[in-house]
Amino acid sequence: MRVTGTGEGAAGVDGTAEVAVAEAPGAALQPRDAWSRLVAYAEAVKFRLVVLLGLGAVVGGAAGLASLGGAAPPDGGLRLAWATVAVVLGCMGANAITGYIDRDMDAVMERTRHRPVPTGRLRPAESLVFGLVLVAAACLTAAVKTNWWAVTWLLFGVVDSAVIYNGLTKPRTSWNVILGSPAGGAPVMVGAAAVTGTAFSPVPFIVAALVVAWTPLHIWSLAIRYVADYRRAGVPMLPVVIGVPKAARCVGWASLGLCATAALLAFVGGFSSHAVALTLALQVPIVTGALAVMRSPTPERAWVLFKLSSPYLAVVFLITIWQSLAG
Repeated sequence: MRVTGTGEGAAGVDGTAEVAVAEAPGAALQPRDAWSRLVAYAEAVKFRLVVLLGLGAVVGGAAGLASLGGAAPPDGGLRLAWATVAVVLGCMGANAITGYIDRDMDAVMERTRHRPVPTGRLRPAESLVFGLVLVAAACLTAAVKTNWWAVTWLLFGVVDSAVIYNGLTKPRTSWNVILGSPAGGAPVMVGAAAVTGTAFSPVPFIVAALVVAWTPLHIWSLAIRYVADYRRAGVPMLPVVIGVPKAARCVGWASLGLCATAALLAFVGGFSSHAVALTLALQVPIVTGALAVMRSPTPERAWVLFKLSSPYLAVVFLITIWQSLAG
């Protein structure tokens, strides 16, 4: 099987990227003892990414409970715990399904060619079935232990991530990250729906919007760092399609949108003066890093911004949990 792609209107794209997947290192099925299979399955779910998304469910639930005040259900904490379990299972499942969908481009890209499916440590069907089982378990957990609004948000996140982003838009359009970013906010809404019993809660929705605003900055920074990799695989990430300098300017604008959303969260969420100051202070390294990428969009600067972005989001999450419990 061969993967072929061209960057549409890309600055500096040198024609068609064509690589034989069969020639990728490790593409042949590898010997698989029980331990290596377990490790391969663990790698397929990308657990480090899942931790941040699971924290998002906790944030949504904490903010949802705070919005209910004295009307919060007595088992709200237990519902939130089950919702977090459902989100973790669902995100793990979506990642395993993505390993099946992205197997051809993963085999081409230097950054991803060592993943379980391209190396043959997992068969494509094994990754797909594993992912579907995890998603089913997540939906069952949410349905039995929380409510159907939580299940709805959970399925929305899985479909947007695995189908809309990875399956349909990632290989076809530079709008892929924009169209896939709502999936990142879905865990927040799962946690909120689980404890409130409603589809929408204002503060959790702003937290979800923060994740949606954060996603382009996070992914486009990575894409600038690995633009040659994406170009070789024919994946139309923004820097491939419009060129690195223009993509860097988009990162700068994205950082401003992210910071504005964080400021909105601090004020609408009823943060204390100390929490507001801390939240606003967190925006400084993000904007500084984004401006550095705009001025000189080197792979090194893009990588620094990418590495900063996840701790940034985690700390904003923790501040929101702190203020929700304190309020």
